[in-house]
Amino acid sequence: MHASTPLNSCDSCEGCQYNCCLAGNCGAANVFVGLSPEDLRSIMDTKRQIKFRAGETITKQNTPLTHVICIKSGLAKVVSEGPKGKNLIFDLIKDNNIFTGGGTVIDDWHHFTVVALTDIECCFIETAKIFNYLNVNSSFAIDLMKLYNGQHIKMHQTLINLIHKYMPGRVADTLLYLKNNVYDTNPYQFVLTKQELAEMSGMTKESFIRNLKDFEDSGIINHSRNSIHILKEEELMEISRNG
Repeated sequence: MHASTPLNSCDSCEGCQYNCCLAGNCGAANVFVGLSPEDLRSIMDTKRQIKFRAGETITKQNTPLTHVICIKSGLAKVVSEGPKGKNLIFDLIKDNNIFTGGGTVIDDWHHFTVVALTDIECCFIETAKIFNYLNVNSSFAIDLMKLYNGQHIKMHQTLINLIHKYMPGRVADTLLYLKNNVYDTNPYQFVLTKQELAEMSGMTKESFIRNLKDFEDSGIINHSRNSIHILKEEELMEISRNG
């Protein structure tokens, strides 16, 4: 991991100025709701709050997995690093979300690299602590399994779309995903580079820019350097459905 800044430890998540994920304030962190106050206290005793700056690596592919990461605020990309520098961005994770690294319970290795796109505030929670409760708390184990399975299904669907859709459909998926799942507004300002947008779409930067221009020439979107305005969302959705 790159250089990072530890935040002050907190004695009580309910009183933490960062509203730590263990307080159950976020949807993904509901996996912790089934734990008793004593169990939460045990986890809080060893968790670490960390700040990452935009561009810093939070976790690195093919390194040992020792912590689950709960992102309190910010935006990060989940990258599968391929040979010859060919990367694929599987997902973007933002405020109030949990990322496990892909290898938790299986082989304890990170199968993806996670990089901060903006400044990030997060908690690192020891996987060893979490394992302690999997054997004794079936409700917690089921909730954690649901979280893992949900993340894997989402990534699997992303891969299926990239395999079976033509380039216009993939670009449409990326633009709609950013609007509906990341920024939740239209138009939206994005922090990703064109290269990163291309890596989300499974194509080269040149191909992505060409398809983006085709959408703009067709009046479907309006695009400036770091802004997208979807003008004809139904047409863009139709392109996405038809692939």
